[in-house]
Parts: sequence; C-alpha cells; structure tokens
Amino acid sequence: MDLIAGFKGINNRTDPTALGMEWQLVANNALCDNARYLVKRPGYAEFATSVADAFGTRDGRLFVVSSTGVLSEIDVDGASRTRATGFSGAPFKWAELGPAIFAMSETTAWCIYPDRVATWGVPMADIPTLSTTAGDLESGTYLVACALFAQDGRMGGSLGVASIDLTAGQGLVVTSPEVAGYDTVAYVSAPDGDIVYRAGTLSGGSITFALPPVEGPDLRTFDLYPPPQGSMIAAHGNRMCVAVWEPEHDRSVIYWSKPDKPHLFDIETDLQLVAGRITLLAQAGGALVIGTDRLIAAYGPPLQQIAGYGALQDTVDWDKEGRLVFGTDRGTCRFPPFENLTEAALTPDTRSYSTGAILHHQGTSYHLTVMRGGIRQRSPLAPYTPLAVVIDTGV
Repeated sequence: MDLIAGFKGINNRTDPTALGMEWQLVANNALCDNARYLVKRPGYAEFATSVADAFGTRDGRLFVVSSTGVLSEIDVDGASRTRATGFSGAPFKWAELGPAIFAMSETTAWCIYPDRVATWGVPMADIPTLSTTAGDLESGTYLVACALFAQDGRMGGSLGVASIDLTAGQGLVVTSPEVAGYDTVAYVSAPDGDIVYRAGTLSGGSITFALPPVEGPDLRTFDLYPPPQGSMIAAHGNRMCVAVWEPEHDRSVIYWSKPDKPHLFDIETDLQLVAGRITLLAQAGGALVIGTDRLIAAYGPPLQQIAGYGALQDTVDWDKEGRLVFGTDRGTCRFPPFENLTEAALTPDTRSYSTGAILHHQGTSYHLTVMRGGIRQRSPLAPYTPLAVVIDTGV
C-alpha cells in the first residue's frame, strides 16, 4: 500500500477523477493516527481454534463459543476455564447487565451468571386442569393458577386461572403438564376469593389439597412472558431490552423486561415502535440508543430522533469515557452528545456484512469498522470489495 501525505480519508462516493492526490480509495491493514499518518495495523496471535462466536466484556474478559458448543471464559491474564457445554445456537447477539451476560440467537437464548449458565427465559405455565376428590375444604369457588420455577429460583409467568366450585366434604386436585428442568407450583385462592396464593409444588404432574393449604406469597406474574426471539439485545438501566424486526410492517418493536427481572417481559404494553429494520441497540449516558436502517434515536424516555440516516449493524463499542462509538451511513459517530466524527460517506452502497470495535494501540484509541458489500460501478474497485475504515476516536 502506498502512503499518501496529508491523508484525509476514504471516499468511494465521489468520482475518482475528481479526487486530489490526498485521497485514497482503499486502505488495507492501516490506521490513521492523530497526525493523519498512515501506520500499519498490529498483527494478531492465534489462541483459539474452531470458534463459532466470541464476546468481549467491558472489563476485559472474553467469552468464546466453540463449534461444538463449549463456552469458555478467558480472563485478562489469559487464564481460561470452561463455563458450559451444550451452549448451542451460535452466532449470538450479546449484552451485559450487571454481572450477567446475555446471549440470544435465532434459536436459543442464554444468561451467563458468575456462578451458573442457564437458559434466559422461563416458560409460561398453562392454565391447570382441576377436579374434585374427597377432602375437607370449605365450600365455595376456588381459583387456581400455576407457575414454573427454574432450579436457580427464577419464576416464570402464568397464562391464567382455572376455577372450580366445591361443596362440603370435597378436596381439590390440580393437574398441569410437567416441564423438564422446572418445578410446577400451584397457586390457590381462598373460597370465593380473587387472589391466588402459593400452595404447593406438583409432583408427577399433580397435587391434591384435601385440607386448606397454608397461604404463601400471591402470584404476580400473570401475562408475563420469557424474552421474545429478537435480532438485537441490550441493557437499559436495570432492565433488558429485546428488539424484534417486523418486515411485514416495516418496523421494529423494542420490548423491556420487568425491573430487576430480565427473564420476564410484558409484551402487550411495555414496548416501543421504531420505523425501519433495527441495526443498533445499546446504552450510554442513561439513554438507550436505537438505530435502524433509516434513523438513529435516543430513548430516555421519551424517544427522540438524533440523526436522519441509518446505523450499521454490529459496529458499536464504548470508549474510555463510556460513550458509544458506532458506524453509520455517514461514517463513524459518537454518543453522548451525538456527533459525527467523519465528514465523508465511508460505506459501500450495499452491505452484506459489517462489524466494528475500538482498538487501543500505542496510546491511541481507534474505532475500526469493517464492511463488505458492493461498491458503485463508477469506482475502479471490484464490485465486491472488503472495506476497512479506521477512524481515530481521539480518546
């Protein structure tokens, strides 16, 4: 690659004949530093093979998923340990919420806690089947619901209640299908009551109440679902967010979990609609930054549009000040406050792939954006050209 004095950037949108000698159309394996010098990007050292996916945390740890579904955690000092096997579904979208790491793919969703790895969501319990038996319950109408509990104590939602009328001398049998890996707990009301309380755990798919059960906590997870299967995830405060692209409506829907309960979602009311296909979802400065293929917005609440052009997928990272740096249709941007760090349009017209991250090298931080896609035919470049754009973030 030839080094060009006074380098200004990569421009693949202006006719090459109109460009001066200070412009360059292709930069392979190069960084542009604060003084606008091009320097060779540092090389790499292989330390893992057969990798299906990887995720780096903000505190410097690396999670690696092998092609055989083994999840390994690599500390900043290079020490590695196996966290789980059968970690299927790669590649994933990743996010951090406190000490937990969340991973979602098109088929599965996981949460990685410091002491365990578990499926992200807890299934909803069906409405139980009720029948009578001999017993000593008071006469009246009883309401019954069920909820599933994971082995680590997380509780799932309930689809609704069943009711039954009992007379003197009768008891109650509650039946619900068993779900592998979960305990099914029955919640029963007082006679003619309207609140159901924890009453007992089913065994073999049923439980019998011949005597009045001891009342436990009331059930508060009606109509709360496990996380929807989405294409983007992020943390926002003490909640998890999942974004779902709905191509039939040309929009994206962002769902919030309940506070401090990242496995429970109210998908009927706790949501936000955004025009276009979701490409960016990340938290910074107390706001949730939302990017689609046509706009960039910040949700505080409320939702405020901050740019009228789209964001690139998988290019987001955080600088040392906790600000987001990410690729867009008009180059590299930063938030908060929102600012465009580049003036030229640095993207292929049609992208089949994009990714990015901040690289720290020799005391300078760079935002690295890698894209693959077609370039306009008036450019002398090949119609299918990998393009790497490196912008000094100045931090």
